[in-house]
Parts: sequence; structure tokens; C-alpha cells
Amino acid sequence: MKKLILSLAATPLILGSMAVSAQAADDGLNIFSDVKFKGELRPRYQYKDVKDSGKDAGSTVTNRTNLNFSAKLFEVDGFNGTMELNAVNDFGSQEQTNIDQSAEHVGAKISQANISYTAGGVTGIAGRKTVNLDNQRFIGSVGWKQNFQTLDLAAVAYGAGDFSLLAAYVYGVNTIGDDGYDYGQGNKYPGSGSGRTNSVAVNASYKVMDPLKITGYAYLLGSASDTYGVAATGNISAGDSIKINYRAEVAMQQKATLKTYADGVIPNDSLFGTAMYANLDVGANISGFLVGLNYELLGGDSDITDADKTAFQTPLATKHKFNGWADQFLNTPSTGLADLNIRGGYKSKSIGKLLAVYHMFAAAADGATTSAGDAYGSELDLLYATKVPGVNNLGLLVKAALFMNDDAINGASSYNSDTTMAWVQLDYKFATK
Repeated sequence: MKKLILSLAATPLILGSMAVSAQAADDGLNIFSDVKFKGELRPRYQYKDVKDSGKDAGSTVTNRTNLNFSAKLFEVDGFNGTMELNAVNDFGSQEQTNIDQSAEHVGAKISQANISYTAGGVTGIAGRKTVNLDNQRFIGSVGWKQNFQTLDLAAVAYGAGDFSLLAAYVYGVNTIGDDGYDYGQGNKYPGSGSGRTNSVAVNASYKVMDPLKITGYAYLLGSASDTYGVAATGNISAGDSIKINYRAEVAMQQKATLKTYADGVIPNDSLFGTAMYANLDVGANISGFLVGLNYELLGGDSDITDADKTAFQTPLATKHKFNGWADQFLNTPSTGLADLNIRGGYKSKSIGKLLAVYHMFAAAADGATTSAGDAYGSELDLLYATKVPGVNNLGLLVKAALFMNDDAINGASSYNSDTTMAWVQLDYKFATK
């Protein structure tokens, strides 16, 4: 609680000091001008119950306090700086023992600190930043977690008309936890919540027309993998009341060409071999009613002793968005994963958003105890999100995940337990004008 109170108490002091520097134009050149401030308070209650875990069902309460400052630097148009502080408090609720819980990392950190310069449609940026590319399947900030993920990078971005391009060198990963950057299959670089990396990300897209945008990407993660892919996305309107969107994507993952040297240790040249990925999705909004069908395939091969065969992994993704909110498949099983899911719901300004998603999980390849197509289980995800009436910028989220194991898969020990999770969250955002 002290950390939260101190964070809130520091806000007017920081704003005041920055305002003084911004108002000192008569005394000479301003270091900071056009100062902008925004913040967020996000308290959350979480419940978790894992069948036959030997522990009692548990609940935790956490809060995110996020303060973000940005300003023009040295009165130069296009030259800007950003500083962001993020603090997570659990009010002692995670100190309970012998209960089921998904821990949130507690503490305060500088979540963003970067400078950028924009001219002629080209932006150069260096420092620490949240990065979300496309649908966040390969690179994302894991914004669902109270202590989200950021990257240390030097990047160039270009956007003009229907074409956009991002090229980045990533030299650090600041994770959602405190036990090191997990670069796949449980292998982690040493460090408290961050890890060095030697990685390159390139993402380019061209909007041919509203119904078709083509995106190509290459993500070369040091000592982990090289991933190359292409996606076609688009939006189609059928009259005023029907809007359709789709995504068709394929990717290939292979051994890493770049190496990372972390804390004097040379990690394995590459943990991954060749694996394939596919994602097919179609959704529709029909006068507020939401329907959709999705099939995602992450390739695998049970013979992981063969250096050329492995499961498709996405270590820098916002994984919580995919394969169920109970987070049973954060690491792809050695035999891969096939996820067929359907969704339905309703959305309006007066009611908010209601959504239900039903997943059916299966192995993508043969294994010691499985065959391709064998069921891993199923999951029902439920969500309700709305703005709180009478309070500006305050949102309410109620969310649940019910994972049901398929007893036929005895060899997949990580997925053997039925799991029930639920969350209630408030999210208040504020900013200076």
C-alpha cells in the first residue's frame, strides 16, 4: 500500500517540476516543452482453482499505477522524449501459501524511456518502449499483465499513404516477471526480470485496398529462432449493418542465425528447428452481434532429440490473447498445438461488450502418447466489458476462463488439470489537456 500511496503522492510533484521547466522560456532554451501527462490506475481481483493441485482455490488483489510523461525536446519540432513509470502492488495478497494463484510481479520500474525524431514520415527511436506488432502473436507488450513487457531497442519506422515499415534492433527484453527472459522451452537468461538479446525485427505492410492489406515480417531472435511470415487481412462492408474482417497467415520458423551472449554465457546456438504456423480467422459484426471462427496451428514434432525438429514458439508474444485465457499453452507442446475456436457476442455503446469463446485443443503431430488430432482438452472463455456510468474514463471488466482437460491425453502432464479462473477489474485513465 505504501508503494501505491507514494506513487500517487509523487504525481503532482513531478508535474510541477516539469511545468516549471516548460514555463521558463524567457530564461533561455527549454529542454522540455509541450509537456503531456497521462496515467492509469488498474485494480484487479483474480480467482484461480486448479483441480487436484493439492492446494486450495486462491484469490489475489493487485493494482497497476502507471504514469507517462512526454515532451518536445529542446524546442525542436519532431524531437520528443518519453518517460514512463509503472508500479504494481499486491497488498500482501500474494504472500498466502498453499493456494492456486497466477502471480503478478510486484515492484516499481521504468517501463518506458526513449527519445525519438520524426521528419518526412520517418521516425527514429532509441530506448525502452512498449511494442505491439500486428495482432501481437509474435511481438507484444503483454498488456494484460499488471507488469507488462517492454523492449530495449533502436528502430526506424516509416509510414506514408498505404505503406508502412518498421526495422528494429532489439538488445534487451524487460519481461512480465522477475526470473529472466524466457527465450523458449523454459530456457531463461539470468537476470531480474530482463535479459539481453541480440535480435532483429522487420515488419512491412501495404494496404492494397480496404478489403486487403498484405503484411510481411522477419523476426530474428538471438539464440532462439528465425521466423518469416506473411499475412493477408482486410475489412469488408456489406451494407450499413454488416462488417466482416478476416486474417489469413502462414509463417515458418527455423534455427537462429544470430547469437546472444548473456552474462558471459553463450546460450545454445538455437533451441528451435523447423516448424510451421498457420492462422485463419473470419469475424463479423452484424448490427452489434459478434460472430467468428478461428483456426490456429503451431507445428510440432515429438522427435525433439532431432535438432531439425521442434515446436513452433513465440517467446516475445502477448500469449494471453491466444489459445485460451487460462494460459495452459504459453509454451507450445512438443507435438504442436491445433486450436479451433468459435466466438459470439454483442457490442453496443449503451451495454458494452459481451463475448464468449469456445476452444477445442488438439495435438498437431504424433508423440509418444498422442497422435495428431488427439484432444488436449477444451476451454470456455467469457468476457463483459463496459464503461462505468457517471464516471469519465473508468472501465469495468469481468472475465472468466474454464479449461477442461481431456483425460485421454495422459502424457501431457502440463495440461492434465481442469482450471477455473476469474477476474474483476477496474481501469481508470486520466490525462492533462
